Amino acid sequence: MLYRREIDGLRAFAVLPVIFFHAGFETFSGGFVGVDVFFVISGYLITTILLQEFEQEKFSIVGFYERRARRILPALFLVMLVCLPFAWFWLLPGDMKDFSQSLAAVALFSSNILFWSEVDYFDTAAELKPLLHTWSLAVEEQYYVLFPLFLMTVWRFGRKWILALMAIVGTASLVLAEWSSVTNPPAAFYLLPTRGWELLIGGLTALWLTAKAPPRLSLRFQELLSWVGLTLLIYAVFAYTRETTFPSLHTLAPTLGTALIILFASSETYVGRILSIKPLVGVGLISYSAYLWHQPLFSFARHLSLGEPSGTILTTLAVLSLLLAYISWRYVENPFRSRAKISRRTVFLLALFFSIFFVIIGAIGHRTGGFSSRVPRVEGADLPRVNNGWCFYSIDSMRGLSYGADALNCFLGDKESNVKAILFGDSHAGQYEPLWDKAGREAKISIHSVTTNWCYPSLGEGFTGPPSSRAFKQCLFNRSYLKSNLKDYEIAIFAGAWGDVQEKGKIEDSLRVIEYAASIVDLVIVMPSPKAFDSSPLKQYQRSLMRGYEFDITKIPFASDKKNLVANEAIKRFAGNFENVLFVDRDVLFNVDGQPAAITSSGVPFSLDGRHISILGSQAAASAFVRSHHFRLLNDYVGKRPTHQ
Repeated sequence: MLYRREIDGLRAFAVLPVIFFHAGFETFSGGFVGVDVFFVISGYLITTILLQEFEQEKFSIVGFYERRARRILPALFLVMLVCLPFAWFWLLPGDMKDFSQSLAAVALFSSNILFWSEVDYFDTAAELKPLLHTWSLAVEEQYYVLFPLFLMTVWRFGRKWILALMAIVGTASLVLAEWSSVTNPPAAFYLLPTRGWELLIGGLTALWLTAKAPPRLSLRFQELLSWVGLTLLIYAVFAYTRETTFPSLHTLAPTLGTALIILFASSETYVGRILSIKPLVGVGLISYSAYLWHQPLFSFARHLSLGEPSGTILTTLAVLSLLLAYISWRYVENPFRSRAKISRRTVFLLALFFSIFFVIIGAIGHRTGGFSSRVPRVEGADLPRVNNGWCFYSIDSMRGLSYGADALNCFLGDKESNVKAILFGDSHAGQYEPLWDKAGREAKISIHSVTTNWCYPSLGEGFTGPPSSRAFKQCLFNRSYLKSNLKDYEIAIFAGAWGDVQEKGKIEDSLRVIEYAASIVDLVIVMPSPKAFDSSPLKQYQRSLMRGYEFDITKIPFASDKKNLVANEAIKRFAGNFENVLFVDRDVLFNVDGQPAAITSSGVPFSLDGRHISILGSQAAASAFVRSHHFRLLNDYVGKRPTHQ
């Protein structure tokens, strides 16, 4: 196969935006499209090689997978090995368990399936997963399990059949991606059926260029089309954002742009000459290793930082990823590509050994909860949910839960009391279940908890999460129940992620339901959003235990709390319009020993993940609540009821 310098230059255009995007550089808001560029390039190169081998009757399935092993595994396994000691010393058990599972999944080329299965409401942020980027390698390798078999099956029917079938399958894959990007975005993002069309675009490009008599276009027209391709690619890198639906029809810009460059940006065109300059070609040569190194570097830096690492640190790490890439390209990638230096037998034996090694490490890490003995256990360091004895119906993150009335079967407080209350809302209502269990028992109130993901108090269809999630359907069910049955309760308790609700322009929905409830029940209680932090205080506390330094919550940035303060104040002002609506000030709940909204008297932070309070935090807040004037008002109401026993 003829070497094309401009393809390596195009690889640089793929990897650099990805690195800058993951570094958080806002200018490269669509840098993630670099992965799609890689897909097209890979589809083109591999299909070209396979077509030549089939035409020369030299194709060997063993030889094909030997080349894939030489190309993919040495640098990949090196990065995984280097990650191990850093993960051991720096990752907390939950994160270490996730990392261990990803080791096994990467070794089995199924990490895309693992990361898809892990996407849920409380999943670790993507930027904190050291091996998250390997999902794209898994997609490619799954594709290359199937594609040679496809060619072996249809080769005898000729190129026209191959072209037609690839076009049909590719179109179907694109249609599925467009549909799934709305109905099931995580599946669309991670899985082969919705990504395969991108590799097939590269394959169709190879069919065009390897045809016996490919259509000849004038140099001027080739120049024009190559500029169109580069423009599409640059547009996607700088115009797309995290909000862009992906993969979908939007993905046609970077993928077709890449195909146009491969097809028409020859050395005779300006675009071809631009892509062939030495710095771009040099980066392109090390692009695979650079892609492998950048995510672990950024991930571990974010684990160590109290907030988002500074731009200087991330820029330094981006440069370091290129330096490490050069080292691994020269001393690992290149030697393993040489059959003269390393035999096929050695390649396969090493691949088998390290695959088994990583699977074993992954299995042990999974079974031991991320080698949890490394860190002292903090009791109650979780969100109250149905799987740990509470009520929050986390249907989006617990796949065993079913939609419907099962979410309505959980009660708190004095369950025998004839004073009935309903606790309604999203996870910010669920976080208060330990508090209301204690308060309900002391005030002799039976509290019905009706809570699920993203389901803030409303009677409409507003939702702060993705409408494609199972939680949306459950939320509508919960709200229908609230509207039909609110009259059966004396007290309504509402809580929500008020900052998010206001940010999405939905705060009026909640104000209306507060007003509606005030006209039906005797007493409405609205709970505040707790103080928000830019990283998880509980994780920082656990790291202090693991590493032996003093925990200081005041060092954790809390810029994200501003929206909660604004929303809390808006709801408090609105509640003041009603005699029977009580807004609970958050400092009443979280002010312990002069530390407002921060830590319990034992020094453990209330906050679980920076957004929610933990079971422990909720229990500590309960002790403060039952001593407050708010609780006295609640007790006075219950005591004055003639039907109270």
